[in-house]
Amino acid sequence: MPARLALSAAIAAAALSVAVAHAEVSVSVGVGGPVYYEPAPAYVAPPPVYYQPAPPVYYEPPPPVYYPAPPPPAYYRPAPPAYAPGYASGYYAPPAASRPRLSDMQQRALDNCVLLAPSEQRRCRATVMSTVR
Repeated sequence: MPARLALSAAIAAAALSVAVAHAEVSVSVGVGGPVYYEPAPAYVAPPPVYYQPAPPVYYEPPPPVYYPAPPPPAYYRPAPPAYAPGYASGYYAPPAASRPRLSDMQQRALDNCVLLAPSEQRRCRATVMSTVR
């Protein structure tokens, strides 16, 4: 029995030492005095911004614009076809006997050369005549 008592006493002492080891001791000394608390932040809207009003705007109609009168239309007679029958030989076409015989398609292509720009007409006629046998 004494061993049992000794064992239980040892367990109680160990538990008491553990309890004392974790005990917290606090000492408070009350000293009276003024306590300062920082005030809460105050959020205030910024003052309104003043813009000077724009100067008054005066509108007036623009000055009239006078355009010069367009030139009168010019009318020009179309140029005769390059190889038209009935013209004097050497002026527009060679004599009928020396002209090559053209097919309908070649004659139509030759007549259409007049519709091109003047700088392109000579090349067009040369191209059509190069197809003649």
